[in-house]
Amino acid sequence: MTDASGDVDRLLQLEATQLSRQQEVDRVLAQSILDPFSILGVPHTCTPSDIKLAYRSKSRLIHPDKTAHARARDAFERLKRAETELMDDERRKAILAMMEEARRELAAEWKLERGDEFERAVVEKYKTIMVDIEWRKRQRLKQELAREGAASAREEEMAGERRKRKEADRAWEDSRDQRVSSWRDFRAGSSGKKSKKGDSQSKKAKLAAAAAAAGDTMSLASNGASDLGSAGAPKPSGEFEDDSEDEDEPALRYKRLGGSVPGLFEKDTASTLRACERFLVLGTHWGNVIVIDIEGNLIKQWRAHSATVNSVSVDVDNEYVASAGDDGRVVVHGLYNDDITIVDYSRPVKAVAIDPMFSRRRRFVCGGTGGQVIMYEKKWYAKGDTILFTSAGPILSIQWMDSLVAWACDEGVQVYDVGRAMRITQIARPEGSPRADLFTCRLQWRDSRTLDIGWADFVQVVVLKERAPDALGPLLYAEISVLFRTDFVVCGLALYRSQFLVLTYGDHETVDQGRVDSDGGQERNRNAQPPELRVISRNIEEMSSDTLPLDGYSLLQPNDYMLAYWPPAKAGEDPDAWFILSPKQLVAVRPRGLADHVQWLTERENYQQALSDIEDAYAERGPWAMYRDQVKEAEYRAIGQDYAQLLMDAGEWAEAAQICLRVLPRGGEADSVAAWETWIFAFAEANALQLVAGHIPTVGLSSTVYEMVLAFLLTSDIAQFKELVFAWPPGLFNAFSVALAVEDQLEKAVAAGDREALQETLAFLYDRLNQPAKSLKYHLELFTPGVLDRIGRENLFDAVRDKAELVMRYDDHELGGERPLRDRCEAKGVLLLTDNTDAIPCASVVKQLVCSPEHLHVYLHTLLGKDAHLGAPFADLQVELYAEYDPGRLGSFLRISTYYTFDRALEICEERGLVPEMVFILGRMGDNHRALMLIIERLRDVPRAIEFAREQNDPELWSDLMVYSRDKPEFIVGLLELGGTLTNPTKLIRSVPPGLVVPDIRRALTNVLYDYHLQVELCTDCKHVLDADCELLSEGLRMVQHQGMSVEEEHVCLVCQDSLVGSAALAFWCGHVFHDRCVLHPDVLLKTMLRSASELALGRRSNRLVQGSIEQRRMLTLSKLDRTMLIRQYHPVCPVCAEYDQKKMAQMHTGWSSAERKDHCEEPVTTMELLPPMQALLL
Repeated sequence: MTDASGDVDRLLQLEATQLSRQQEVDRVLAQSILDPFSILGVPHTCTPSDIKLAYRSKSRLIHPDKTAHARARDAFERLKRAETELMDDERRKAILAMMEEARRELAAEWKLERGDEFERAVVEKYKTIMVDIEWRKRQRLKQELAREGAASAREEEMAGERRKRKEADRAWEDSRDQRVSSWRDFRAGSSGKKSKKGDSQSKKAKLAAAAAAAGDTMSLASNGASDLGSAGAPKPSGEFEDDSEDEDEPALRYKRLGGSVPGLFEKDTASTLRACERFLVLGTHWGNVIVIDIEGNLIKQWRAHSATVNSVSVDVDNEYVASAGDDGRVVVHGLYNDDITIVDYSRPVKAVAIDPMFSRRRRFVCGGTGGQVIMYEKKWYAKGDTILFTSAGPILSIQWMDSLVAWACDEGVQVYDVGRAMRITQIARPEGSPRADLFTCRLQWRDSRTLDIGWADFVQVVVLKERAPDALGPLLYAEISVLFRTDFVVCGLALYRSQFLVLTYGDHETVDQGRVDSDGGQERNRNAQPPELRVISRNIEEMSSDTLPLDGYSLLQPNDYMLAYWPPAKAGEDPDAWFILSPKQLVAVRPRGLADHVQWLTERENYQQALSDIEDAYAERGPWAMYRDQVKEAEYRAIGQDYAQLLMDAGEWAEAAQICLRVLPRGGEADSVAAWETWIFAFAEANALQLVAGHIPTVGLSSTVYEMVLAFLLTSDIAQFKELVFAWPPGLFNAFSVALAVEDQLEKAVAAGDREALQETLAFLYDRLNQPAKSLKYHLELFTPGVLDRIGRENLFDAVRDKAELVMRYDDHELGGERPLRDRCEAKGVLLLTDNTDAIPCASVVKQLVCSPEHLHVYLHTLLGKDAHLGAPFADLQVELYAEYDPGRLGSFLRISTYYTFDRALEICEERGLVPEMVFILGRMGDNHRALMLIIERLRDVPRAIEFAREQNDPELWSDLMVYSRDKPEFIVGLLELGGTLTNPTKLIRSVPPGLVVPDIRRALTNVLYDYHLQVELCTDCKHVLDADCELLSEGLRMVQHQGMSVEEEHVCLVCQDSLVGSAALAFWCGHVFHDRCVLHPDVLLKTMLRSASELALGRRSNRLVQGSIEQRRMLTLSKLDRTMLIRQYHPVCPVCAEYDQKKMAQMHTGWSSAERKDHCEEPVTTMELLPPMQALLL
């Protein structure tokens, strides 16, 4: 059990160690290569010994032999490079100097803070400086290379021209009898370095004609011709174009490998090539195997053979390299160990293919002039060869993919399944092909089911498909999906995106010569033409063709060239590449990247397309997305600014503005600031500043620039001016200066929309300046929602002290239209004015609203509802306002207010004929007679006259009213009906003149008599009800007082506070119970004592009641009743009630104090718990 747990611990420790190694690799790769200190994880103040110690500790962790991380080698190389840089004193001093420079630049921004964040900012600033330096260095190098390339291109162009003239002269002499075609045919047949659009169509026709001549059927892929993603694709015009037309953009770029390659080729010549993910493997005619990186730097070299190396192969892990040579040996060499396997077949071996999983299965397949395909396999118990196939001719090419092996021989291409140990299929050579060994077959596995074959002038694509489960034969069968014949020799075949990339040699004459040679003829000696690299689409259309003037091409044959495909080590890391090999030269071929494409477009001033392609690449769209890192942002901006300048010069300011907004940087760096300021002034000079004003960055620029922009827009585009003022953060411009300019412009503005925009801007600016007194003015004018709430929330009452009229207008806007006075008095604005009279004095508000009487009336009416005393100084004004705007409420105001002047009020009412109000005022003035006359004469309102006389309660008024009414029938009837109970009807009737006809007097008299009878009946009925209630209540009181009272042990005497049980007790009608000795006078107590024998047993009442005889109980009851009657004769008084009566009497004269009232309320609580009132009972 202990051993098992120990094993688990060791496994866990091993996993933890591996995890820490992988984490360290990720950390090193995540650091910038410009910061060696971060890579090594040492501080800037480290010493050389610290650097060595850190390097040793970290190199043990991330060494490729110690960890399985896929990028451990890259991390290790980066760590080594960082250690080398820091151990170099000069380099370390330069890095520290750059760090100090970055520190000084940041010191101005970081005033006091000097913590870890500041140090991180210094490192980032240092990286920025180093990136800028590196970019400038690369720009200079690029310019130098461009100059050198231009010179080399001129030399090559001159040499090409001379070569073309010689070829033309020779062709002219050799083809005299064939010059019967037109000038167009002659031009179509002429060769050039770059094919034209018309050439593509012509070559397509030639390819199709060649395929038709072969009598073969072509089965094209279902997707047809795919997009090249290049400007070099021909346009669908189909017409021949002359040389004056612009050249199409090339699809590929070429580079001769440098590094160690030129030195290697000085002493040796290359014979074969193999490209894998990490490196390239070359075989030479001197028997050397050379491993180089993709830049041409030597990695490893060894002498494997004594003669020419014919073929090399690499396993999938890139750990073993197999080579085959003319010395008859196959050598498998380990790159990272000393494992070497040598097998000698005694005959030249022309091809070898190593098992992709050679580290697990030690086997390879080879073939040569012996015509046998041999599999060598080494197991732990044995090793040996297995003959897979025997051909009549040599085996010249072998390729291995997964479990499938393909080789080429005289019979054709054979496909063998190693896993099932059986041959799957044979793809026969096309009819009419040259001799098999004359032109090497080019095999290329596209994937585990697709094989590309290029042999002589034929190109085939073979697809391996699975048979039906019930079908006989091998599991897979071959189907030729593409087959076409060319007019050139195929020296190499690969895929370029979804198209064929073909390295070609010669023309149809070369192929025909091969056929002649295969029939026994002699090869015609002539100078060879340079090879060409052609791009052919899936629909057999030649998209482009580039002539490659390699060194010594005139002496080379088709088998001297090779084309190898190099896949990137990681998807998306680098674009695909191909390598073309000749005996003395190695050329790297890559798709033209974004930088090349952009350069080609800008040279032709097609800036718009260049910018669009760069932006698509940055957004990971389009065919250039994988090359997005080739064009830096600085280059993108420079291209955009050049284009914008062209547009500005042409007067196309809107388009130039759009380009500037796309390309100009948005940061606060010096370059960004300088670029923006330059273009802002440029647009200002063109009077088109509004085109870019809304997109100006809000960091880095000087305040002068922002103020200039605002000043320009203030006079040209007020809407955009307002938008920028609201959008720009504080501090960009002087808000006070801008506010003054806006006020000046506001005085000139005529359009309502412009005035409103300027007012909103002023409100915003004054809010930003913290001047609410000014900002609220514009908020109120604009009816800004919530402004009144803000005044109350922020206590800005002083700011609106002089803006009462604006506040009242704000209420009108909020209410909308004519609204009742009640709603207007409940509006927020008038409530704000009336609720805060301390901060907003009433006199100030009245003074401001005097020019707006209606608003003043609303304010004073609301103020009256709050506090009538506040509006006292304005009572006369308020009377006039009520009389003008709301006469119906004037009477109420006259009744509740005492501050107005009677004479002034009477004058106002007389002017407006307000008789009821005049009546009230005259009544307040004491002129009741005049008031009554107004009611009678002007109002002729009998009920009102009677009501007025009743209110004044003046007998003279009744006399005047009766005197006035004695000859007026309507008044007589009115007094009888309404004032019958207030006046003497008899006297009124007697005063009526004889003979006066009074209509309805019978009804009036009947009503008077009915009212008298009704009053008598009501009084009689009320007396009966009262008597019945008194009798009922008295009976109830008597019954309650005659009820018994229960006395328990917890009840105590209210005088001595002793228990009432066991002694004689005295109860009163009020419910209070006392000992008889505590209430009765001693003499009375003595006189009323019981004399019977039962007195002695009074304390044992319970026993007597239970065990005594009926006679004894009857005697005891009689004795109690007798004693009760005796005590009643002395009229005892309850002490508690007597004290209460005394206090009540004293209160009637002096009043109770609060303490006495409290004592009185608490006194019953401190004595005993009272039972309901009962009849007094002696216990």
